[in-house]
Amino acid sequence: MHGGERSSAQQIVIGTGAGVGSAVVGLLPWIVTGMRLPLQNTWATPTTDPSDMPIALLPFSQYAVTTIAAVLLVGGAVTGIVVRVLRGRGVLGRSGSLAALGGLVGLQVVAVVETAVVTGAGMRMDGTPGTGGEISASQLYVVALTVGSLVCVAVAAVTAALVARAAPAGALVALALAAVALGVWADALVVPPVEAVGAGAAPVLAVLRWLPAVAVGAAIAWTGLLTIGQGIGAVVALGILWTGAALVTAVSYAFGSRVLLPYPVEMVSAGATVFVVAMGPAGATLLPVVVAVVIGVVGAVAVRWWTQRHRRPAAV
Repeated sequence: MHGGERSSAQQIVIGTGAGVGSAVVGLLPWIVTGMRLPLQNTWATPTTDPSDMPIALLPFSQYAVTTIAAVLLVGGAVTGIVVRVLRGRGVLGRSGSLAALGGLVGLQVVAVVETAVVTGAGMRMDGTPGTGGEISASQLYVVALTVGSLVCVAVAAVTAALVARAAPAGALVALALAAVALGVWADALVVPPVEAVGAGAAPVLAVLRWLPAVAVGAAIAWTGLLTIGQGIGAVVALGILWTGAALVTAVSYAFGSRVLLPYPVEMVSAGATVFVVAMGPAGATLLPVVVAVVIGVVGAVAVRWWTQRHRRPAAV
């Protein structure tokens, strides 16, 4: 073996550790809160003390839908970045990359299953008992959160794979999706899921609002703007930033309303209305796109200049 190469067994160990560690990084905003399941509307044992709730690896709640998606997607993006760096240095090959993906998905699936079991065990299932194969509202609630979380795990896995192994333009699109999630992830570090925003947190959240734009701009600068593929990737990434921010706003509004929750059609309609408004000038989602464009263009020029200046002269 060459100095930088490792055996398949070593790669599997390193890759699995990278995937598991990255998944933990994604879960960090929830971990630092103590991982107590949020108070539930139909909990079997009435309680007003959050400390009485059981430990759960995800914040299952209709008020934390975007947070659940964010912690899972950020874990996927971190996995992809780590694997791409380690592959570039010859530390990981194919077996190590697959092990990293397995470590990520394995831990995230465990988190979803554990949370679903804990939540289901504590819910009051007799609120609207069904007959003829129907299920109660509480059961439907747990199933919906579980299925939605598993879909996010799948998206996180695809994100990790694209960031790790795709061409720069393809990785850029995945990084843009992760950048939108990063904004929600960072907000959750400041304000725990389902808690009200305090006066002291408001200035920090105002700054963090620009984090997705900065992340997308930096990703564009890393990719470059020299080819048609890179240009298309940048346009798609900016589109994801624009629509993604509006989608987060719409989903948070729709699922955060207890009035709309029992009425799915009305909830979807209200969310669609908020989505359209958020994408317009009144929604203030266009300015971050402008910021990302400026950072991307200036950064791409700076990276190009730096690369040319430090390029080794060709041998004579």
